[in-house]
This record gives sequence, C-alpha cells and structure tokens, in this order.
Amino acid sequence: MPQIKRVLLTGATGFVGMHAYPVLQAAGFSVVCGSRQPEQAQRRFPGRAFVKLDVADFDSTLRAMSGCDAAVYLVHSMADVRRYERAEEREAMTFVRAAEQAGLRRIVYLGGIRPQGKASRHLRSRARTGEVLRSGRVSTVELQAAMIIGPGSESWRMVRDLAARLPVMLLPRWLDSLSQPIYIDDATTALRLSLTLEQQGSAAYPLPGPDTLSARQILARTAELMGLHPWMLGLPVITPRLSSYWIALITRANQRIARQLVEGLRSDLVATDQGFWRLFPRHPRVGFDEAARRALRAEADTLALGSRLTEWLIQRVSRPLTKYARPAAAGAPTRDSESSACGSVAP
Repeated sequence: MPQIKRVLLTGATGFVGMHAYPVLQAAGFSVVCGSRQPEQAQRRFPGRAFVKLDVADFDSTLRAMSGCDAAVYLVHSMADVRRYERAEEREAMTFVRAAEQAGLRRIVYLGGIRPQGKASRHLRSRARTGEVLRSGRVSTVELQAAMIIGPGSESWRMVRDLAARLPVMLLPRWLDSLSQPIYIDDATTALRLSLTLEQQGSAAYPLPGPDTLSARQILARTAELMGLHPWMLGLPVITPRLSSYWIALITRANQRIARQLVEGLRSDLVATDQGFWRLFPRHPRVGFDEAARRALRAEADTLALGSRLTEWLIQRVSRPLTKYARPAAAGAPTRDSESSACGSVAP
C-alpha cells in the first residue's frame, strides 16, 4: 500500500467527523476537512483546515481532493432531502469519478451493517452507497456499523433521552431485535486503521461492538446507568412509524432521522463474525456499559438547562411510581443465549 499522507475528511462537522479529525491528526495524517459552508465551519473549528466540498458537484469534489492521497467518506442526506436514497447514490457516483481522476489511493466509508431481514430505506441506501464506492478503481474499505455510541450520535441521543424521560415505557415487540452497538472511539480507530490497511482492491467489513443486545436491553441498561428504573410494558401493536412520532416528541432527535433509524430496528443487525476486528484481534473494544457511561458523562455538562430541568421534574414526579419497580430489564423477553455470542453481558 503506497504511503498515505494527506486525507480529505468529508462530513467533517458531523458526529463521526468531529471525533475522527483528532484521531487522524494524532496518527500523523495531514487532514483537510470538506464542508459545503467552509467559512462557517472554520469559525466553528478555528484550528482545522476547511475546503469547499459539495459531493453532488463533480468540480467541487475534484478541487477538494487536490493534493490528497485518500478520503474518508461520512456523507448522508437523510435530514436534507426526502428522496435521499437516489441523492446518496448520485453523490457516491460523483465521488468515485472524482477520486479516480484525482488519483486517490484509498477511500474509507463508514456505512451500516447489513440486516438479517428486510432492510429499511436508511440501511438500503447505506448498502447501495457502499456498493457504488467499491465499484470504482480506487481501493475502498467499507466499514458496516450498527448504532455508534457517543455524544452527538443521533441514535444514541434517542436512547439516552428515552431512558431519562420515560418513567413508563410501552415497548413494541420489534424492540427485541438484536444489534452490536460500537463506541465512537472504536469506530474512529477503525477508520484510521483502514487508511493504511494492506489490501488490494476493495472490500466490506462488518464493524461490530463487543456486546450483542436487544434494543430493549439497551434502553434498560442505559436507564440503570443513570440510576433510573422505569417500568417496561410490552405492547406489540405499536408500529415503528408511530413510535418515531413519539420519539420525536419526547427526545431531541430529528423526526425524519428518527423515523428512518427506528424502521431499521425491524431486523437483527448482527455480524456473522468479528468482521474488521479479525484483522486487528488485539484491539480492545469498549463494552456497552462503559461506552454508555462515557457518553453520559460527556453530555452531562452540555445538556441545555431547559432539558435538565424537564428531566429533573419528570424524575421527581415519577419517583413514587418507580420506587418499588423491578429492575428495568426484569421480565423483558430477550434472547440472552444469542446475546453472549460475542463474549460479553447480555440499541
């Protein structure tokens, strides 16, 4: 693999991009950040170098790649356009053409895990984006992750807010679906390692966290880490679409994104093996409980005063209700025999 020195970081102001930048810098890469509004991004992150990048525009993308050896692709359009599947496919095609003309040696793409059942629009689009990027002449590493835990993650924000704000949870049956959430530091480490991975051509790798948990267990354990014990009652008739409206009302999540993420929970999101980590077996991944603790600590001081007061009032009023509640996970139907498959406890 030729030496990689200069890296274009797309999605640099997003959740993963913000966390990836210092990791890539510390590894010795010269990182240039792409943004559709570079002046605004520069004011927000004064110590980082930004260039104009609109992945829907070939010329803009080619200029942003000038002098780069590789690119990290963290682009999605769920919150921007209604027909985002087609938009994301076109953007990936544009990116591939520009990367080939610019002479990039490596593209690293963080996508979504392939579901074991029917894929939601969100996961279909992530899969198609990966296929397009890997179809070009530039060697591409696609990493396929489930929920990423960390401050700023939309899916983690949904989990955290539901756990903090609902003393009683009506849980539909589809929350028994399994996934392998991964901590943001493990995800950014995988991005870094992928830039210099000795690989000919392109390949896709699942990027599982060390624990296999149901979405119900993720909610219960997050609440427990916050010192809360909500009642959890099964109610199988609630659809993902109906749940997304409730989630948008209760949490800080974007309603459009929440709906797409919830739809993805219909099927198990579990890797068949250790995926990318088979190549780096000595890397110690962070387990769910520790990842959640770190994310909760990081958000504690940044949560808006109004949100903190609201949660305090909810917890204060609901304390008599939950005082004698069973532990949140008790009585919840789970698949613990499957949960131990990756060696840890059993979004």
